[in-house]
Amino acid sequence: MSKFVKVLSVIFGIFMIVGGLICMFTPGITYLMIGYVVGLSMIFDSIGRFINWGNAKKEGLADGWMLTGAILSAVFGFFILNSYILQLGIDAFIIYYIAIWLICDGIIDIIRGWKIRRLHKIYDTKVLGTSWYLPFCVGILMVIFGIFCCIYPIIMAATIGVIIGISIVIAGASIITFVTTPDNVPNK
Repeated sequence: MSKFVKVLSVIFGIFMIVGGLICMFTPGITYLMIGYVVGLSMIFDSIGRFINWGNAKKEGLADGWMLTGAILSAVFGFFILNSYILQLGIDAFIIYYIAIWLICDGIIDIIRGWKIRRLHKIYDTKVLGTSWYLPFCVGILMVIFGIFCCIYPIIMAATIGVIIGISIVIAGASIITFVTTPDNVPNK
């Protein structure tokens, strides 16, 4: 890797860490940007689809469905980027989607813990089922948190913003670590 690429990568990693910290300390704004990111992703997806369609057309493999998918991605992305209402709709959908997922996964963990407990009692095992209460208690907490987030969605918005910030900080630190690791370290 050239010295220029290493320096550029370190600078990019530092920007990511700073950006991640900003996301962590402004979780509401971070959360509200999710709809914008979805719209932007649709635009980039449409560009990629148009390029793939063009390449496929040169080889005689293009069809109307590839082009239709590219156009739809562009149109939906354009509408989302230009409509704050659609962006807020996506943001609200994500909150309730995650909250409902937490509730469903929590119920599954409660059932799993209860079944492990029952198996432990039926077969009188020494190992299996001795920690049945862990998935049971985690499941109860997940259900409570999911219901709480449905009632008070702002809590989930802040949580999502902080988690995104932490993820960006970790990604930036990983880039810096990878780039600054000496090349003469032996592989195992």
